[in-house]
Amino acid sequence: MPHPDQPLTNDDDEDEDLLNEEDEDLLEWAATAELYAVGYIRILADAIERGDADLQVHPGAWENTLTAAEGAMLEHIRGRLHGPTAIIAGDVERMRRLRELGSAALLGGERPPELGQLALQCMESLFGSDWERAARVAESHARALNQAFHPRSGTR
Repeated sequence: MPHPDQPLTNDDDEDEDLLNEEDEDLLEWAATAELYAVGYIRILADAIERGDADLQVHPGAWENTLTAAEGAMLEHIRGRLHGPTAIIAGDVERMRRLRELGSAALLGGERPPELGQLALQCMESLFGSDWERAARVAESHARALNQAFHPRSGTR
């Protein structure tokens, strides 16, 4: 970045355009990660609530998507991303805990009772009071993506 008193050159304009493109890509990626995370959270929480043996989410998809959502939430905290809610560090910690508990459940481990409540809290932290509508839309996208990449994972 040039000194504020120096005029911008064409190279400086190109660098700034590239940074803006990178920022736009990052923001698009973050929004997509949050949307798919809510979809997977909803699918998993519903399957656990029903007592399904098949939790209908591929463990790799769960891990990757929720890790990406945590990163997106950190961008909220840094002020680079804005959404319907104000994300705080406690929200990121809850998402991290949900990722860990969900991963264990998807790998055949324990399904602790706190998983359902934690799922609701995480969806609400991302989408506020409108989380149910967002979750319905996200669930259909997540099911389609899960089926496309993990066709034998049990997703309906």
